[in-house]
Amino acid sequence: MTRKHGVLAATACVVAVLGLTGCGDDSKSDKASQEPKNELADLSAQQISDKAKEALLGATSLRMKMDQGTGAESLKINLALDKKGNCNGTIGDGQGASSELIKADTKVWMKPNAKFWTQPDVGGKEGEAAAELLKDRYIHGTTDDEMLKDNADMCNLSAMQASIKSDSDTKDKLTKGEPTKLGSQLVVPLTGPSDDGGKQTMYVAATGKPYPLKISVVGGKEPGTVELNDYEKPVDTTPPPASEVIDIAKFEEEFGK
Repeated sequence: MTRKHGVLAATACVVAVLGLTGCGDDSKSDKASQEPKNELADLSAQQISDKAKEALLGATSLRMKMDQGTGAESLKINLALDKKGNCNGTIGDGQGASSELIKADTKVWMKPNAKFWTQPDVGGKEGEAAAELLKDRYIHGTTDDEMLKDNADMCNLSAMQASIKSDSDTKDKLTKGEPTKLGSQLVVPLTGPSDDGGKQTMYVAATGKPYPLKISVVGGKEPGTVELNDYEKPVDTTPPPASEVIDIAKFEEEFGK
């Protein structure tokens, strides 16, 4: 794009059949003893928020899934990215336009879908010809190519962290909720006002490193969710097969750019 949650008892009995534990009242205490401990229990909401920010700033890679905004201005992102500027994933909007994106150092591969090319601010009617020319192939170029630059710029985790670090802390009143589960992960929710007048909740991992795992905004001008996971996992920058790639210079020549 160019823009930017009765069975537990039964399970305990099954385990008893396997000879691992008893079935009945004792299973409740066994289950309780196996529940993960909230390692953030003694911290205030602001202390947890500070630790989450520190953990995010120290990450060398992560996956970001974003679904934000409404209508034509909505943004949908699913990108694995790292501090070296590498990335792999998709960028799209609520209207169906999207692009697959791979970036390795300064090399970029982008595969827009047909809907992308027919956006008024991209190709309009001429976009149909571009979509036909590509035929589901990637455009390959570098970060110096204007056509690829905007999307490639979204791959820089270091830049995103720098932006977060430079934001002044307003110390808005945060409320710490009861621990809950996000998938299989125990998390602590922190709730407070968002910058645009909505209500924001951040879910912080309560075991291990206190990474922020999800941010949900209700109301305001840009409601939506951001999920952050796959921390410290390497980003796959394997280029697509040559048969699925067209060089940007050839594309621009044939498309008349």
